[in-house]
Amino acid sequence: MYKIEEIIEAILYFTGTQSIKTKIIKAFYLLEVEYYKETGKKLTNAQFIQYYYGPYSSEVVNALETDPNLMHSNEVSLRWKDYELYKLQKMPNINIIDPFTLDLIKKQAELIQQHTLDKVLKVVYSDSDFKQTKHGEEIKISSNFAKKKQMLKERLIRKFGSRELTKKELEGLKEEGNEELIQYSRNLLKNSK
Repeated sequence: MYKIEEIIEAILYFTGTQSIKTKIIKAFYLLEVEYYKETGKKLTNAQFIQYYYGPYSSEVVNALETDPNLMHSNEVSLRWKDYELYKLQKMPNINIIDPFTLDLIKKQAELIQQHTLDKVLKVVYSDSDFKQTKHGEEIKISSNFAKKKQMLKERLIRKFGSRELTKKELEGLKEEGNEELIQYSRNLLKNSK
């Protein structure tokens, strides 16, 4: 599990070092959702509550307000409202985050960098877990990870049996475009014995 500050700083790193608070919180939520759906695990200890303006996390807000590597100002006005703008003071060490998670962070950073706040909110509001949660309740993120994991395990066992894959076999999977199988192969095959 990562620290919330590490993920916020990585999001800002990939946005070009700054974004408004609302977009950061929404990107963080979408990142938590996608990470959980892909891995069956939480990315951080952040909890999100369903509010009228979308998912809200007091843990993420607290991290934004207390991270010494961030500075903020109320300089941005959108839709006749002022928004807090957060900026990195120095570049974070993103090498502490695994490549899979960095790819997910880049995706969410691109969303908030390239789209208006309204578009970002539309994406968040369309999330099924958000929609199924009542106002003021904690959003429980669902996952199809167990089913996906079982399907991948069955595919790997059919193809290779219950043994660890050789480097050559892993390279073959990569050439076939089976990045997903490679990602899960070692752990799944070890657990299937």
